[in-house]
Amino acid sequence: MMRAATLRRSLSTTAKTLRVVVVDGYAQKSRDEFVARGMPFASGLYQDMLVANAPRGVRLEFETIFPCSDDYVPPSDDALAAFDAAAFTGSSYSAYAPDVDVARQVDLMRRTFDCGVSSFGSCWGIQIAAVALGGRVELSPNGREVGFGRKVALTPEGRGHPMYAGKKSCFHAFMSHSDEVSVVPPGAVVTSGNDHSRVQAMAVTRNGTESWFVQYHPEYDLAYYASLIAGRKERMTAMGFFRSEDDIDAYVDDLTALHAAGLEARKDVAWKYGVDEDVYDADVRQCEVRNWLKYRASLK
Repeated sequence: MMRAATLRRSLSTTAKTLRVVVVDGYAQKSRDEFVARGMPFASGLYQDMLVANAPRGVRLEFETIFPCSDDYVPPSDDALAAFDAAAFTGSSYSAYAPDVDVARQVDLMRRTFDCGVSSFGSCWGIQIAAVALGGRVELSPNGREVGFGRKVALTPEGRGHPMYAGKKSCFHAFMSHSDEVSVVPPGAVVTSGNDHSRVQAMAVTRNGTESWFVQYHPEYDLAYYASLIAGRKERMTAMGFFRSEDDIDAYVDDLTALHAAGLEARKDVAWKYGVDEDVYDADVRQCEVRNWLKYRASLK
C-alpha cells in the first residue's frame, strides 16, 4: 500500500522538487498501538524531520509505503527509480527473523539499491541495508541499548565524511535496539560506533549513488521517547532498566517536563539524566539528515 502526501518547504515556483518514498517498517499491530496511545506513526516522524531539514529552495513530495500491511503491493522497479530518495524508519522486527514482513522489506531495500536511489534509514534501516547487501545482523552480546546512547564516536573515515559535516567527533543519541550489524556488507564504510555497537553508522555506494544509515534515532525527541517508554512499562521493568512502574512514571514525567521547558529552565533534570544539546537540539540531533538532503539535492 502506498499513500501520497505533499509537504512544501518553499513556495517558490523555481524550487527543486525531491520525490521521497518513506518506508514505514512497523507491523500493523505496532501501528495500532501507536494510534491507541495517541502517537504518530514512524513514517510521520520521518516526514516531519525531513521537511524541517530540507535545504532552502527544495520542495519535498512524499509517498509512504507500509510493507507490513495485508494489502501491500510492492512498487515496480520503474516506480522506485522515479523517486529521488528513500527513507527507512525503525521497526519492531529483527532483520534475521523468518517472517514475510521482514523478507518484503529486505527485498525492497535491495531493489532500491539496484535502482540507484539514495536512501537514509535509522535503526531497522541500517540493519536491513546490511542484510540486503550481504552483511549480517545478530542479537547484540551487550544486550539492549535504550535511551541515551553514549559516546558515539566518529571513525577516521567518518571524520572526513559529508554525513558528519558539522557534527562533533563524539556525541550522544537516542537508541532503542537489541540487534546490531555484526558483519559489515562488502563495500560499506563504517562512519561511527561506540562501546555497545561497533557499527552505529555506515555509508554505502551503489550504482553511483550514496546511501547513509544510522543505528540511532535522529527522528526522536524527548517527548516522543518518553511516550515510547510509557507504553513499554512491562518490557522495561522485565529487562531491569527500571525497578518499578512508578519509577518509569517519574522518568517519563521528568523527560516530558524537560522537553517542554528546555535545558536551562530544567537544568536539574538535564543534569540528572545527562541530557545535553546532542539529544535536545534538533539542529544538532538531525545534522546527518540535513547533510543527506543537501547531498541529494545537489544531484538534481
